[in-house]
Amino acid sequence: MSIIIGIIFVVAAYLIGNLNFAYILVKFLKNEDVRNYGSGNAGTTNVLRVMGKNVAIPVFVLDALKGCLVIVVGRYALNLTEIFLVLGGVAVVAGHNWPAFLQFRGGKGTATSLGVFLTYDWQIAIIAIMIGLIILGIWKMVSLTSMVGMTMLPIFALLFSRTITEVVFAFVLCLFSLFQHRKNIGRIIQGKESKLGQKVKMKNK
Repeated sequence: MSIIIGIIFVVAAYLIGNLNFAYILVKFLKNEDVRNYGSGNAGTTNVLRVMGKNVAIPVFVLDALKGCLVIVVGRYALNLTEIFLVLGGVAVVAGHNWPAFLQFRGGKGTATSLGVFLTYDWQIAIIAIMIGLIILGIWKMVSLTSMVGMTMLPIFALLFSRTITEVVFAFVLCLFSLFQHRKNIGRIIQGKESKLGQKVKMKNK
């Protein structure tokens, strides 16, 4: 029975991940698909470029909260094993990045991953966030900040001697992030990556 509950939990986590708040809020406020603008990504950074911080901040918080929700429910309400908890965490991020309801074109998973890890292991998450903020302050590139922050998760999971399951979990989330930022990596190498504060115009309706 517990295995069935675990499987249902993982499927539900993926579906929760499909709640892409970048897409939902921009669609509600402007009746536009945010993926038609800027980087074509349905995530916080692109919303910041096309709609500004007043919309981007709620998007970030809501995307993070859905990651928190999955871990909280799995750990405290369902009392699941670490394996199913980790699978749920991976599923909610996968649902955000590749949502079936949005033709598998979602975001890059940073906010949701942070929400997941803040709830799963807040100490490592806080370290990753602090290092990421230092990178943001120096280079002003959100993509670089995200990738460095996510890379810190498996590194510090290893340094702090966390379980093999947690290390693998952190490594998978890091790989997700690097894969989703693959185009950004190319632009960073070429010196063409957008920096914090750059805007993209959205047509008025």
